[in-house]
Amino acid sequence: MEGSVGVGFMAVFAVSGSVVLLVHQVHKRLLSDFMKKVESELGSGKRRANKKKVRFADDVKEPSSNNKEYRKRQYSLNHNKQ
Repeated sequence: MEGSVGVGFMAVFAVSGSVVLLVHQVHKRLLSDFMKKVESELGSGKRRANKKKVRFADDVKEPSSNNKEYRKRQYSLNHNKQ
């Protein structure tokens, strides 16, 4: 009887060890897939950093360094048109 109890314990130990190894492998694979997904999400942020440069038309007016003076000129031009 003692021999069969020992064999039972060894069988339980072998099955539970196999389950632990299987769960560990599945967890490692899921974690790896998740990390790849996160890295690809973060990698797409790097591509956003390379933004296109804005080009204005040639007829766009550039304000002078003195904004008050520029606003006065624009106001007077717009006011005279009305």
